[in-house]
Amino acid sequence: MQSLQLICFSKLSRFLSNTHSSRTVHFNSHDIFSKENSLKSVKCFKSLCPKLNTDGKRQAAVLIPLCIVKDEISLLYTLRTNNLKRNSGQVSFPGGMREADEQLQDTAYRESCEELGISKTSIDIWGSGRFIVSKDIAIMPFLGNIGVIEPVNLKICSEEVQYAFAVPLKHFCKPDNCKHTYFRQQSNRIMMIPVYPNDYKRIWGMTAYLTWMVLRSIIPENFNQELNSSLNVRN
Repeated sequence: MQSLQLICFSKLSRFLSNTHSSRTVHFNSHDIFSKENSLKSVKCFKSLCPKLNTDGKRQAAVLIPLCIVKDEISLLYTLRTNNLKRNSGQVSFPGGMREADEQLQDTAYRESCEELGISKTSIDIWGSGRFIVSKDIAIMPFLGNIGVIEPVNLKICSEEVQYAFAVPLKHFCKPDNCKHTYFRQQSNRIMMIPVYPNDYKRIWGMTAYLTWMVLRSIIPENFNQELNSSLNVRN
């Protein structure tokens, strides 16, 4: 998403998606983490990922980690340090570049273990989506579960991660927590991108887009944020 330029475009306000009224929700871990739901969620997640041309692009992988924090099913995020060459100071999912002769799922395992300080055995990867393209990199997103955690107790890699934080699924079910912004792509199309304010750091860009796809896949009955199609705009 770094190749997209943020623009102010008030005339596009009519394309804001409708959100449903807020209500208190509670998610059952047995239902969310069941084999049946994990298979269904991965299938839906893959269907939401666009089919993009990845020719000539370097490959990377990220893990989108579901977890349980204080009895709440949540998504785990990291805030990258400010000294990194790429996406410094931004909210992201754990992940990184694929190494030579490495399977992409192994990349997701390795990077998650390194960044979060957890063991491979604590990660249950459900499956993957399709490549998401950012500049010269094709990123494969994997969806999985890392169990019961306390983010402040994770032994994070301080060279890459400032801190980790979790956002409960129920947070995203409140319309006030689901915002939008617009980007102009190099093709001169306007793309609506979700933005998620929270108690830690605003989630936006590619991380927010992946978040949206995951939520639409695992809790479609409760997560109602709509994204409109991109639009052609003349200069």
